[in-house]
Amino acid sequence: MKEFLWIIAGIWAVFLGWLFIPAFVRGMPKPEKVSGSYMRRSLVFFVVILVFFVLWARADPGLFLTRFVPDSLAAGGAGVALTLAGLAFSAYARGYLGKNWSSMVMIKEGHQLIRTGPYRYVRNPMYSGMVVAYLGLVIALGIVAILAALVIFFAALWIKITAEQELLEEKFGDEYRQYRRHVKAIIPFVL
Repeated sequence: MKEFLWIIAGIWAVFLGWLFIPAFVRGMPKPEKVSGSYMRRSLVFFVVILVFFVLWARADPGLFLTRFVPDSLAAGGAGVALTLAGLAFSAYARGYLGKNWSSMVMIKEGHQLIRTGPYRYVRNPMYSGMVVAYLGLVIALGIVAILAALVIFFAALWIKITAEQELLEEKFGDEYRQYRRHVKAIIPFVL
């Protein structure tokens, strides 16, 4: 159902606008330290994924468009609901980060370790919400290519989480290590 795809795209567009536009208008504090390893890891990951998809598409191009969720009103509605809920949760988590937020992996001047709000239950609630939102897209579209992209999206987030953890541990030391031991990365009480 194409109309659900447009609704989901609109929800993502509003979320991304809400996320990035204020940062450009107000400006952000200067970075204290930027992760160099994140960019290297991301580039290697991108090349590996690109090669994988090219080889897969050459071997069986029809598999990408195979449906595994029926094209139905229920699937489209569930997809929209998950997208809305996931991105609303991400927006809620973003509010708790305040000036600590950045789309890049960095520590900013005056950076604080946030452990309140949704950060009491999961260290990366923005990413948790985005995974739920992307799962909504998977359900609404229901094709193998989107499911494969979800796996890739999750792996890319994990690369970013790992780089962020390195910087936060370097900045906050034992305080961050203790937080990390008690609060899971992306799925509360699980992962």
